[in-house]
Amino acid sequence: MLAYILTGLASGAAYALMSVGLVLVYKGSKILSFAQGEIGAFGIFVAWTLHDHGLAVPLAAAVGILIAGGLGAAVERLAIRPLEGRPPLAGAVMTLGIALALTYTEGQIWGINIKSFPSSVGTSTVSIGGAVLSANNLTALALAGATALGLYLFFSRTRFGLAVLAATADPNVARVLGVPVARVYRFSWAIGGILSGLAAAILVPQFGALIPFHQTLFLVRALAGAIIGGLDSPQGAIVGSLIVGVAESLTRGYVATGGATDVVVFGLILATLVVRPRGIFGATA
Repeated sequence: MLAYILTGLASGAAYALMSVGLVLVYKGSKILSFAQGEIGAFGIFVAWTLHDHGLAVPLAAAVGILIAGGLGAAVERLAIRPLEGRPPLAGAVMTLGIALALTYTEGQIWGINIKSFPSSVGTSTVSIGGAVLSANNLTALALAGATALGLYLFFSRTRFGLAVLAATADPNVARVLGVPVARVYRFSWAIGGILSGLAAAILVPQFGALIPFHQTLFLVRALAGAIIGGLDSPQGAIVGSLIVGVAESLTRGYVATGGATDVVVFGLILATLVVRPRGIFGATA
């Protein structure tokens, strides 16, 4: 069982990066972004092209992740900001359209054949408690921990972090107090894009598939983690994603029925919505 738990934690850590991006976007603009998976994927498609033309994998991945961040900021400025004042559902529908547009664009540029993108941290492995964890797995765990600590320090120790909290609590009051709300929104989407790019850079080598729309399937897992942990809690999103990863791994290990992992994940979502609708770490009011 320990091996399944450790393997699940490694997968959940990769989901957690995308899940935190979802939460930051939601905190910053109150919009549930269904485009996060393809924003990250687009950056890694660019990284694949750069690597195919001779650029080292770590550098190609870094460029791709930055492109994902820039794409996130562009989506906020060009597609989301014009919807300010409209119901959040309008923004959610817009992000779904963006996800489909990015999927189509990826297919037109790179085709629909499966491509592989190697790990930026090598292929070495470590055996812990019967589980064989790759350097990619360990990197995901380290990044999830660093993200949790970094966000805690950012929101509690920096002026801009406090401005983000003020803008998400009440944008109108924040504007009166001089908080640059537009910058806060743009920042949230840019960081969300970077985290989605990081997640894609880890998930693609781990599962061996870079094809259009594939990262959106992982987005479902990331969204499950955000709902379980709390849509307004970045740290909660990490915990929730780890729970999802472990639940998947245990189910895959002990249940042979196809689709059982999907049933378990959606069961966790339903249980959370019934018992604690705002998530484990979500605000209670």
